[in-house]
Amino acid sequence: MDFIIDRDSFLQALTRVSGFVERKAQNGSILSSVLLQADGAVLRYTGTDKALTLFGSVPATVKVPGEIAVDAGYLLNTVKSLSGATVTCTLGDQQRLEVRSGNSVFRLVGQPGAEFPVTPPLDQSRSLRIAADALARVLDQTLFSIAPDDNRYGLNGAHFEEVTGTDGTALLRVVATDGNRLSWSQAPFSGELAIGRKSLVPRKGLAEVRRLVEGMKGEVEIAFGERAAVVRLDDCTVHMRLLEADFPDYRQVLPTTFKRRASVERAELQEALKRVLIFATDISRSVKFAFTEDALTLTSRKLDAGESREEVQTELHGEPITMGFNGRFLQEVLGVLGSTRVLLELGDTLSPCLVKDPGSPDALFVVMPVRLD
Repeated sequence: MDFIIDRDSFLQALTRVSGFVERKAQNGSILSSVLLQADGAVLRYTGTDKALTLFGSVPATVKVPGEIAVDAGYLLNTVKSLSGATVTCTLGDQQRLEVRSGNSVFRLVGQPGAEFPVTPPLDQSRSLRIAADALARVLDQTLFSIAPDDNRYGLNGAHFEEVTGTDGTALLRVVATDGNRLSWSQAPFSGELAIGRKSLVPRKGLAEVRRLVEGMKGEVEIAFGERAAVVRLDDCTVHMRLLEADFPDYRQVLPTTFKRRASVERAELQEALKRVLIFATDISRSVKFAFTEDALTLTSRKLDAGESREEVQTELHGEPITMGFNGRFLQEVLGVLGSTRVLLELGDTLSPCLVKDPGSPDALFVVMPVRLD
């Protein structure tokens, strides 16, 4: 194997694949490697931890075709350190990959490409297409609500479903919850959504897809099999194993009525929460929210450190109320909204709070209250 490749293109490819290899693999494990395959006028690269796989390609001048698996971390750091415009890679004796650029020469220990794990193919005859920027927004508005604990059965992935908009448009809705908050966001799509009822899309896979679609134009294709999904982008493909679990009936926890509605300037509330969270250091990050007719007072306290108090202007319809919320949860919601104001729909002291973007009906957030001491 012998090829020449643009250094920046090679670096971008290796940066992409770094999120797909097994970082906790034992020394020498091929799962910590990236598979390089040079043939024709392209260099194909593959990284996997068996549950999640990335296939990509980048233009290259291939003098001698071939393949090798090389530790992804060492290769990334090697290419990152180079200052030349191009990189030459040559496969030498004993599976050593020689990397040259300018006066720099590196020799990396590799493994035969034939030993790299093979990802099973997936029938992609049924798939959907969605705008890349719309998918990015949907993921931004839901990823943070997925339960991080792998043992939380049914909550450690995102639920995908098709809903119909008020104008009859087919919408892809993504729903996530960790039991203390819930988010759903939706966007138009074309094609067919064919995900199984007991299948969830894993958090890590969605996070990597979100990273890949950053700044991307055009559409993304998504196809589902019984146990896996494929996401096809411009120049790479993500294959991910789905989680087999029943997602809870989220509609049962959505409040259908409310007694109070508060309208708040989003940026002002964001800044106020940022400051009061300094002293909200308990497990629940609890902040007291005191709503009155024209003001919202936020307070937090840590007995052995101090306390904080903030006041923001509010338009409240309904009786005044004092409630407790995890300030970090609300802060994350405010960070993914686009309007200048935010609506909070409230019930009683221990009732769920609905958070809405008045400028968009395509996202909804539920935050459960916390008890105040």
